[in-house]
Amino acid sequence: MVMRFRWSQKVIEMAKTKPKYCEICGAPIKGPGHKIRIERAEVLVCNRCYEKYGGKKPGTFSIMPTGRQPARRTYSQPSRPRPSPKPRTERPLYTEEIVEDYAERVYKAIQRSGKSYEELSHEIGLSMNDLRAIAHGHREPTIKEARRLEKYFKITLIETGGEEIMEKKTIPKDYEPTLGDIANIKIRKRKK
Repeated sequence: MVMRFRWSQKVIEMAKTKPKYCEICGAPIKGPGHKIRIERAEVLVCNRCYEKYGGKKPGTFSIMPTGRQPARRTYSQPSRPRPSPKPRTERPLYTEEIVEDYAERVYKAIQRSGKSYEELSHEIGLSMNDLRAIAHGHREPTIKEARRLEKYFKITLIETGGEEIMEKKTIPKDYEPTLGDIANIKIRKRKK
C-alpha cells in the first residue's frame, strides 16, 4: 500500500509542474534540460541549443554581437603609432526627378519612331499598358522606366536636383548596441 501511495504522489507532482521551455529558442524541453552560462547568466536550454552553445567556455558566448575584438598582445615588437584616420569627405546628395512634361516628350518620341505600342513595348521592356499610360500622362514613370525610355528614344526624362550635403553619423568604435537600438533598427526596416 505504501508503495502505491508514493508512486501516485510522484505522478501528481509531475502533473502539477509546468512544461519547461528553452530560454533561447522557445522550444519545449523534453527531460530535465541543460543549464549553460551566457553572459554571466544561467539559462535553461533544450538539447539542440545545448549542442549549439553548450561547448563554449562559460561566460564567453554572447547572442548579441559586442563589437569588441579580442585583445592581441605582442611583446616582441614595440607598438607603432597609428596614423590618424583621414576625415571622410562628404559626397553631395543628388536627387533625381522626372521632368514635368514627361508625357509630351514620350508621346512625341513614340510618334517619331512610327512603331506601334506593341512593338515598342517588346523592344523597350515595358508592358504595352504601362507605355501607353506614361505617354498619355496617366502615370509617372519610375526612375528605372525613365532610364529605359531615355536610352531607347534618346530623350531626357530625368533631371538631377541640387547638391545637398548630408552629414553622416559616425559610430564610435567602442560602441555596443543596446536592446533598444536593435529594436529601433528592426522597426525602421519594417517601415521601408
